[in-house]
Amino acid sequence: MKLKSSPIITGTFYLCIAGIITRLLGFVYRVWLGNLIGPEELGIYQLVFPVFSICLALCGSPFQTAISKFTAEHALNKPEKARMYFLTAFLISFIIAIAEGILILLFRSQIAIFFLLNERCTQLLPYIAICIPLSAVHSCISGWYYGIQNASVPAFSNILEQTIRMLFVFFLVQSQVDFSVIHVCLALAAGELAAFLFSSFMFFCRQIRKKNISAFKWRTRSFHADSEYLRNLYRLTWPLAANRLSLSFLQSIEAVMIPSRLILFGLSESLALSLYGTLTGMAMNFIYFPTALTGSFSLLLLPDIAQAWNEKRYAHIRKASVLSIFAAFFTGLLFWLLFLCFGIEIGQLCFPGTRTGEYLKTLSWLCPFIYSNGIIVSILHGLGRTAQTFWTQFSAYLIRLAITVFLVPFYGMTCYFIALLITQIYLNLVNGAALSKILALNHI
Repeated sequence: MKLKSSPIITGTFYLCIAGIITRLLGFVYRVWLGNLIGPEELGIYQLVFPVFSICLALCGSPFQTAISKFTAEHALNKPEKARMYFLTAFLISFIIAIAEGILILLFRSQIAIFFLLNERCTQLLPYIAICIPLSAVHSCISGWYYGIQNASVPAFSNILEQTIRMLFVFFLVQSQVDFSVIHVCLALAAGELAAFLFSSFMFFCRQIRKKNISAFKWRTRSFHADSEYLRNLYRLTWPLAANRLSLSFLQSIEAVMIPSRLILFGLSESLALSLYGTLTGMAMNFIYFPTALTGSFSLLLLPDIAQAWNEKRYAHIRKASVLSIFAAFFTGLLFWLLFLCFGIEIGQLCFPGTRTGEYLKTLSWLCPFIYSNGIIVSILHGLGRTAQTFWTQFSAYLIRLAITVFLVPFYGMTCYFIALLITQIYLNLVNGAALSKILALNHI
């Protein structure tokens, strides 16, 4: 296959461009919102997102990954089987999403007071409840497109979602309404609705054009006659859902523990929160920005590996694994050098008067490990080893949390930087060893 015609290369290009555009729009949007509603209301807006991420961990990304994998495995040789996997996953995802939305609406006060610890979040949670089913449908359709190695529709829908949010806010501001955080949540819902409508429209247009629309009708008899779809979906999705849920909870705990540990180190509460905000809101944005490229590639690599594994094309798996991991590690080395040499200047240019540049230079050592681990995890997912990546990621977070709790009070933020590096090296070693073992056992 010629390089220019490879669906992985073209798909990565689409997702990379979309990722860069979306990240740039998101950065501008966040600065704009800060000026419109102020830091306090912006903080309230950010506070409701743990609810959103936890809900999507159950009904969104796990089913997107499953649909991508099973579509890639069966779309060419067994299209009916691929459609049944899609329909089964789509229905389960949508039911879970609707249930979550209803629960949020019924218990929004309790969630705001006892989980988010802020009663003002009560008025924002209904908009999150609306967004969850829209996002779930969008995720399932995106997973199907990734499975057929067509990334143009998911890429454009991501750009459309962010653009509609910004346009919605712009028109509200121009109409001179008393703009508040509620309108920001309305903009969030508008963006999710736009992505839902666009992806659904493109999906049905494709099925009509391919004359497959009748084949996507739910077939009750086949579903009840064969539990294979439910069994395989369960095996793949539960580790992914558990991974997302555990990460969301651990990240929430970490967000609370780091400032409190820095206070025990001797810093004032204001300075501790300021340093944590500089790390997570400024420096880490630069470190993760190149994942617009490596993350896009990993999304398209998963169905390619899954298809090759199903067809027993082991030589292709080895070649794709080695080349993609090497490319990701090399990309990490380039950005390591960039941030190591020019991190101070970049930080002062974008966030003058802060310690962003200092942090960026220190965190540059993470780049090779973050980018290569993302590729290794995607390959393991394509090989069906989602449980392996779950336990590895979970243990890595526990290690980092333990270092944060017990050592940061004595050694400060430098100790947390070391914890980040240790856990990233740990992830690469353990996941890399697991991948090597799989390749060796199957003589790949």
